[in-house]
Amino acid sequence: MSLIAAQTLGERMWLVRPNDSLSESGRRHLFIGTAVVSSLIALAFAFFGAWPVVPFAGLELAVLWWALRKTAASIGDFEKITLASGYLTVEIRRGSRLQRHEFQPYWARLQLVRPSGQHRSRLLIRSHGKEIEVGSLLTDEQKKSLAAELKKNLGAL
Repeated sequence: MSLIAAQTLGERMWLVRPNDSLSESGRRHLFIGTAVVSSLIALAFAFFGAWPVVPFAGLELAVLWWALRKTAASIGDFEKITLASGYLTVEIRRGSRLQRHEFQPYWARLQLVRPSGQHRSRLLIRSHGKEIEVGSLLTDEQKKSLAAELKKNLGAL
């Protein structure tokens, strides 16, 4: 995942996006190439009497198609945290759903927690009974870095 920080005269902004290493045509080429190779291998095995390989090749292609569709659906996802003079604004886009949350920086509290039994930590912003998770796309090290930057900038206000 990528974490981009930017600062202008009156505001500081952090943008988190998932990696997008394959274009639409790249995903298409990957699927077609894999389908051709897998089908040729499955047909060769079927020719020599090992026909049960064919359904597994089809299952393999179905799982690959599903995974490529799932990654394509998350291309536009992002988390944008903006700290301006009077507000801490968090915008979260997942698929077609866009959420926007505003906090008073003075009252906003950050908390980096690791729930018991889970491998990943959560970075939470809390204020006045409202709680949202930010940095869900980041690794634990990136979350710690983002939390340190946010705390430093929230404290400066």
